[in-house]
Amino acid sequence: MKQHLLLAVVMMTAGVLSAQTTDSITQAKLDSIDVKMKMLKLKEISISAPKPVYSMTGEVVNYNVENDETVRDLTAWDAIRNAPTVQVDEEGNLTMRGSEQVEVWLNGRHTGMKGEVIRAFFESMPAEALARIEVIKNPSAKYMVEEGKHILNIVTSAKLRTSELWLIGLSGNTRPYFSPWVSYVRNSDRLKFNIHLAGSHSHGESNSSGDATLTDGTDTTSHFYYRTTNESARYFGDLMFNIDFKIDSVTNLHVNSFNLLQGDYNDLMVTHREQWDYRPDSVHYRYRDSSDSRFAMLNGSLSFDIKRRFRRKGQNLKFGGVWNYMFNGNHYLQQRLIGLAEGAPTAMVLDGYDRINDKYGSRNTVDLSLTYNHPVDSNDALSFRIADRPFGNNHNRRDICYLDPTWGHYSISDTLRNGIADYYTSSLSALVSWRHEWACTTLTIDLYGKHSWLHIQSTGLFPDDTLFRFITFEPSLSLTHRTKGMHYWRFRLSHNVNTPTGGDLTTSRIYSDDSYSTGNRNLHSSYTEKATVSWNKYFQKIGNMGVEAYANYTSDGIESVTASTPYADEYLGRVITYSMPMNIVSSYKAGADANITYRPAAWASVSLNASLYRSGYAVEDEPMQEQTSWSIYARLWTKVAKLVNIDANISYGTPALGFYTQEQKAVSIGLGASATLLEGRLSLRASISDLLNNNMTSTTVAAPTYAANSSSHLSSRYLTFGLTWRIGKLNLEYQARCSAAGQ
Repeated sequence: MKQHLLLAVVMMTAGVLSAQTTDSITQAKLDSIDVKMKMLKLKEISISAPKPVYSMTGEVVNYNVENDETVRDLTAWDAIRNAPTVQVDEEGNLTMRGSEQVEVWLNGRHTGMKGEVIRAFFESMPAEALARIEVIKNPSAKYMVEEGKHILNIVTSAKLRTSELWLIGLSGNTRPYFSPWVSYVRNSDRLKFNIHLAGSHSHGESNSSGDATLTDGTDTTSHFYYRTTNESARYFGDLMFNIDFKIDSVTNLHVNSFNLLQGDYNDLMVTHREQWDYRPDSVHYRYRDSSDSRFAMLNGSLSFDIKRRFRRKGQNLKFGGVWNYMFNGNHYLQQRLIGLAEGAPTAMVLDGYDRINDKYGSRNTVDLSLTYNHPVDSNDALSFRIADRPFGNNHNRRDICYLDPTWGHYSISDTLRNGIADYYTSSLSALVSWRHEWACTTLTIDLYGKHSWLHIQSTGLFPDDTLFRFITFEPSLSLTHRTKGMHYWRFRLSHNVNTPTGGDLTTSRIYSDDSYSTGNRNLHSSYTEKATVSWNKYFQKIGNMGVEAYANYTSDGIESVTASTPYADEYLGRVITYSMPMNIVSSYKAGADANITYRPAAWASVSLNASLYRSGYAVEDEPMQEQTSWSIYARLWTKVAKLVNIDANISYGTPALGFYTQEQKAVSIGLGASATLLEGRLSLRASISDLLNNNMTSTTVAAPTYAANSSSHLSSRYLTFGLTWRIGKLNLEYQARCSAAGQ
């Protein structure tokens, strides 16, 4: 019996489906019967789906660099520019959703690099070495980062073997500004280390002018006009180091330090002022103030954290601490020359002076925290955080001495203005967070509580020694939803409490020459309710767009109110201005921010950010003040011949409403270009800031007893340049790496 048999073999590998039949006639013996079988072979059939450039995995938006054919022959830095919702400026600074609180990770570990260093590092890496870039805008507790931080995790398809990279750079501008810097980066499986050292020198000039009118509500009490010129020479010193050490497969130690030394060694300021006082006497005077100052400040932080992950159930534990510190000193010689003093009574303090003004300040805070994340099951997770500030202090000291003409020494102390103030703070806080996940929806509920202490101690003519205690609770709720069509929705509600500071509550007066400021014992906390709804859509290959609508309402807001004294001040002998914080404002702000990015290829993108909002505030017994404002920012980036980067941006905003103020800014245009040469060893960049030289700010104040107009102009059209030379290279061994999402 002859039979025709069809044998089918189906094989599925890597998305390829193939089927085969026999194509030759063979002899076979079936049941002792010889038969001839004709084998037919079908052609191979390939079935494949397009690989997405963008994808979403839970709360992570992935830019799949390995699936983007247009990124070939570009650098990893070019790929970072294409990550959704990420903005990069000419100097390498990253922002996400307008926030600078962005941590850059490499294969799930914090790099600690910023600005020019991180730009130079990723410019030395080819884009082909990347698997994807993970954008995590609202990290959950499993990432163990501070609240408000965003994560940009660079996942490589190549293993970074032990590598050393020296980066030597020079940047500056025509203001002039000059800054040499050097960085060392070492990378291995267990240790990531980088240190950055930079210095700079700059010189700048600025001009400002304004006028103000004081009233008692019905009549004018005084009026003045001023103009100021300022010329300063400044220096900066920057030292930063970052250590990320992998103790074992589940434990990681991270240490970071940032230190900045800055100051002025030649700061000259001259102010011309003319004033008319009408109460209690009619006085017309004119004077010239000049000062020559020296200023120095050391500001920095030292932080550490130990992270441990428990593989079996997914728990993780983090213990960390931060020491923030700041020390500053300001020494300057002040002189006042009276040019006119008509009608000034004897009791009125209106004399010229020659004095030395010394100010000293320091800030020290120590914070410790313990965070634990516990997945209850596959859909639920609980997080707990306890934080303690055992010590915090803001210290301020002011010493003013006048020239004694008899002895020729600065030995006459200003008892009215001299004094010491210390604001000691400590706190204990706790956060409980519950997170529940459905297939595409995530619900997070947070409850934050804080118990804090504030101790004011000040000496001088107005001493103060008072202890305050605050207890606050801040709940919040957020809901996110993702769709297969790459839509991302987010809804958030929060209740925030703003407690008064030591400066808000002190009864001490801080006198200047023509005014004073003081605190207000009757202050209490203000409350802000916030609601936000956002939508983002990620398109395959061509970019993304999003809209965020928000509404904020603040009750019993604390604002500093400027007014004139209803009578002659007992120490200065004339009507002057004073400022005091008060719980008198109810304010709101509601609007929408829109953004769209179009990227026809990995070497070109156009982004547009626009904001439209309405804000207003109401003060007791006064009508509501409201205003609608808008702003727009547009940016173009492209790479010509895969070599030269071209950047262009423009921004403009209408007047913005503040408390009794209105501020106007002008249009700004910027242009820039950069290139990487000599097989990635040399990078060059140049840009022009504020092409129209429109950096002029004008402010109008219209309070019930105080009206003022002021404007300032800073020459902001200048050319910025930079170059970076790389020594060494990153050793790459191509293989898959882990993502942050899979920690």
